[in-house]
Parts: sequence; structure tokens; C-alpha cells
Amino acid sequence: MVEFALVLPLLLLVLLGVVQFGLVHHAQNVASTAAQEGARLGAAEGGDAGIAEQRTLDVLRSGLGVTAEGFDVTASESDEWMTVTASGGYPLIIPWLGGATIAIDAAANMRKEGFRSGP
Repeated sequence: MVEFALVLPLLLLVLLGVVQFGLVHHAQNVASTAAQEGARLGAAEGGDAGIAEQRTLDVLRSGLGVTAEGFDVTASESDEWMTVTASGGYPLIIPWLGGATIAIDAAANMRKEGFRSGP
């Protein structure tokens, strides 16, 4: 029983680290998917940077909830490409770190759709 009392805090710390890793990995995947989805919609025929930013924010909100409000989304377009970036901080669940966050950054580029004249 004494051994269990000595090992339990270490096991709980490892479990907390594994859960935190999973949450951060999920947040990174949501941010990447949101940037890709926004760039895809913005690059579609009739799309623009405003539509791309709004779609990216919608996907972030659906995947991260209120945490998505801390993310900055920018979309830029050129003649051929739509680029969307999403960046923000994801809060740690470890209580004694005082509200620290981990930076989450994602970017996506999509070639614009539409008819292009030949050479």
C-alpha cells in the first residue's frame, strides 16, 4: 500500500500529460482543417478573402468551442492563390502553470478555381 501511495502522484502526472498532449494535438488538427476549409471555400469560383475568413472561424468554433475566440484568422488572395492562416493560443489544463497557453499555428494555400484562357 505504501508503494501505491508513492507511485500514484507520478502516475497521475503522466496521465495528465498524456491528456494534455491529446488536447493540443486535437487543437492543431482543428486549426489545420479550418485553414484548409477556409482556403478551399475562398478559392472556389465566386469566393473571396472574407468568405474564407468566416468559414475558417466557423470551423474553429465548431471544433474548439469558446477557445476559438482567441484565434486570429487572416486570408489573402492573389491572382492564382488563396492563403489562409489561423493562429492562437490553446490553454493548458495543468492547474499550477497559471493559465499558460501553447501556440497553435496553421496555414493553407489553395489554387483558385475558374476558367483560365490558354497560352
